[in-house]
Amino acid sequence: MKTTLLLFTALLLNACGPSSDPSAASTPPADPAIQSVFGTVSTETPTLPIPTARAEKQPGETVVLEGRIMGVMEPFVENRAVFVLGDNSVITPCSDMATDHCATPWDACCDPTETRTDGTASIQIVNEQGQVLKQGLEGVNGLAKLTSVKVSGTVNAASSPKSLIINATTIEVMP
Repeated sequence: MKTTLLLFTALLLNACGPSSDPSAASTPPADPAIQSVFGTVSTETPTLPIPTARAEKQPGETVVLEGRIMGVMEPFVENRAVFVLGDNSVITPCSDMATDHCATPWDACCDPTETRTDGTASIQIVNEQGQVLKQGLEGVNGLAKLTSVKVSGTVNAASSPKSLIINATTIEVMP
């Protein structure tokens, strides 16, 4: 009985302690290689719509894209420096619609799947060997679902007209 009472008391005290919810935890400091990518995107290269970049740009070419972190249910890849960028001129988050009824507006579920595919690109931060860095980006420098960003980078060798992948050299978080 004493053991049960002690166990119950310990569980009760633990339940009243700080939240262990991962979303309540602070974001760990970004890897210096990740932090070095954040800055201001040069205006020398014109911004392209994602569908245009998807159709015209070849692996190794430089591109500048602008949009919001959206287009899929989970736009951040856990423990990897990758997120999905959605083109505002192609897809619309539900929160921007007059009849917002969606609990996850960043997934742009009101747009057809093909439209979402055409209007999104995967943005990743890679090391010198071309490997994606092993730290998530959600919360780093204010990155969150529906955050507006501008990205400069090169088209990854694994890109295709059906899957645009950009190795980011600069990520600018927009106000």
